[in-house]
Amino acid sequence: MKHSLPLLLLTIAVLACAPSSKIETGKVPKPKALAPTPWPMFGHDLQHTRRSEYSGPASPKAKWKFTTGGYVGSSPAIGADGTIYIGSSDKNLYAINPDGSKKWEFATGAEVKSSPAIGADGTIYVGSVDKKLYAINADGSKKWEFGAGDYVFSAPAIGSDGTVYVGSDKLYAIKPDGTKKWEFVTGDFVTSSPAIGADETIYVGSNDRKVYAINADGKKKWEFATGGRVQSSPAVGGDGTVYVGSFDQKVYAINADGTKKWEFAPGEIFYSSPAIGSDGTIYIGGGERLHAIKSDGTKRWEFVTGGIVWCSPSIGSDGTVYVGSHDSKFYAINPDGTKKWEFVIGGGTDSPPSIGSDGTIYFGSDDKKLYAIGAAN
Repeated sequence: MKHSLPLLLLTIAVLACAPSSKIETGKVPKPKALAPTPWPMFGHDLQHTRRSEYSGPASPKAKWKFTTGGYVGSSPAIGADGTIYIGSSDKNLYAINPDGSKKWEFATGAEVKSSPAIGADGTIYVGSVDKKLYAINADGSKKWEFGAGDYVFSAPAIGSDGTVYVGSDKLYAIKPDGTKKWEFVTGDFVTSSPAIGADETIYVGSNDRKVYAINADGKKKWEFATGGRVQSSPAVGGDGTVYVGSFDQKVYAINADGTKKWEFAPGEIFYSSPAIGSDGTIYIGGGERLHAIKSDGTKRWEFVTGGIVWCSPSIGSDGTVYVGSHDSKFYAINPDGTKKWEFVIGGGTDSPPSIGSDGTIYFGSDDKKLYAIGAAN
């Protein structure tokens, strides 16, 4: 086995679409194969912008907490009817009603570290440490399962034709009926979650220290070498620039042709995946900080927490950045880097937050709970 399970269990990074050198404006369109919901998949959209069209609360209050049987590192997906889907280390995928009650649970054979994605027909796709990708009907019954060659930590992405892409011992492309379309072999395990560009190019990182661009037919477009493992998930800017963090303590901006645009090196390993602001600012967690990087690769600001930030940030429509830390706090940070508010939780968190249409923020924690944070009265 090429990878270390303890190391992989630490890295639930979540990548959001990094900014291009141009201002990122407007909503990111959701492809026909992806459910048109407030937050249908890891990173919000196929480019992983992590940027919502809705604003979170001005001040926080716990609406409810849902307790699972294990820690929750998965990122929540939100269905068209407001159902929240989340994985847990207790081996289950949960469907939770908007009021916090359980709708159903789906048992896999091992921990669910993967984040679910919702197809246009309501099918939920999620991976498990039992080495399988599952397609689950909206009523909680199994549609099909696909056997990968190793653990599935990666969050699946759905192409415009319904092809499901997910990482494991390699990158797999799976047809909507659950059969294999193709597989792409990298030099090591793929924990990173694939992003899909406007031209259907698939971007993914690997533990072989590289980022890959792969055509929709499974052929390699290019590869970009970093100095460390790439477990952060790539994101694609409006001009095709790809952004990603690496274990070599750098964040990279890669041009659409695979050449380096710039690198940002604050001296911290990057498990987190970036998010992109509407003004082109890139946000990513590293060390005990949330870093804000200008579109030219220079530092805008950094926000210091009291613990490691492995969590990937998300952005509300008003520019507020939301991120959790291992100091057992969840933060809302203004676009200028000042603190808007903080909310104390029962443990650290790696779970990238999702934002509902009513502004409720959902995220998991090491205390085995899914939190729903709304506005204080």
